[in-house]
Amino acid sequence: MTSCAPLVTVRQAAYREWVRAHGELTEVLEAGTSDHICWVYGEDDASFDRAVRRFLAGGLDRGERVLCIGERVLESIRTDGDGFSGAEALVESGALRTTTTAEAYAAAGAFAAGEQLGFYTAATQEALAHGYTGLRVVADVSPLATDPVVRQELVRWEHIADDYIDEGAGFTAMCAYSAALPDESLADVATVHPLLHVPAAPPFQVFIDEDRIALSGSVDTFSAGRLARVLASSPIGSDGAVLDLGRVEFVDVAASRVIACWAQELEARSLPLEVRGASPLLRRMWQVLGLGEVTAVRFAA
Repeated sequence: MTSCAPLVTVRQAAYREWVRAHGELTEVLEAGTSDHICWVYGEDDASFDRAVRRFLAGGLDRGERVLCIGERVLESIRTDGDGFSGAEALVESGALRTTTTAEAYAAAGAFAAGEQLGFYTAATQEALAHGYTGLRVVADVSPLATDPVVRQELVRWEHIADDYIDEGAGFTAMCAYSAALPDESLADVATVHPLLHVPAAPPFQVFIDEDRIALSGSVDTFSAGRLARVLASSPIGSDGAVLDLGRVEFVDVAASRVIACWAQELEARSLPLEVRGASPLLRRMWQVLGLGEVTAVRFAA
C-alpha cells in the first residue's frame, strides 16, 4: 500500500506509521491513494454535498478522472463550491463522467462482485491510458442495499473493492448510502469500509491493510454472525490469509469460534491462516476452548 497523508479527521482509530487510516470521520480533508469511504446521507444533507465536492476536487487536483454515479450524487455537483466547479466543462474535457446508478450497474452486467471488479478495473485502466493518474468514484448504491440477497453480494463487492483500492491500482471511492435504509443494511455495508461517516458506527470494521485482513473494534455474540459473513467473503491469495487483530478492543467466545470455523474452511482449501496481534486473553481463550484442536492457526506477534 502506498502511504499518504490522512484523508480525514479520524476520531476512532489506532495509529502506527504503516497503519491504514480507519475509523469515523467528520469531513473530507485531503485526497489519498487508498481512500474508501462509506458516507450515509440524509434528506437535503448539505454535509454530503460538501463531502462529494471535496472528494472530487481532491481527485482532480491529483490529476485523476472522476466518475459520479447516482442522481443524489449528481445533485451535489450542480452547485459549485468546496474546491469543485465547472461540471459541464469537466464533462466536455473527459475529466468528469456522470451516470445514474441503474445505468452504471447495468453496464457492468448482473450484479456480482467479479463483474463489478472487471468493470472498475477496465474504467481505471482506461483513465490511466488517457493520461489521468487514476479513477475517483462517488457512487450512490442505496438501491442495491435494499434487497437482502443483493446486499450480501454488495458487501462482498465492497470488501473486494477495498482490496483493489489498497493495492494502489489508482482506484478510490466514496460509497454513498441513504439514511432511510434499515439499520441492519447500513451496518452490513459500513463494516467493510475503513472510513465511515454514519449515524451509528458498526461495532467492528474489517478492511484490507497491505497483506492482511484487519479487524478493529469489538465482536460479541450479537455481531459474530456478521463477522462470519464478512470473513467468508474476504479476498484470499494463494498463500493463505493473515488476520490482524492488533486493533481489536474485545472478542468473546462466539467471535473466537467464528475465526476458528473460518480457519477450518481455509484449511480445507489448503490455505493457511496466520493471526497477528492477538491479545493474551484471546490466545488463552483459544486454548481453553480447544480451538487449536479444531484447526491449525499460526499466532504471530
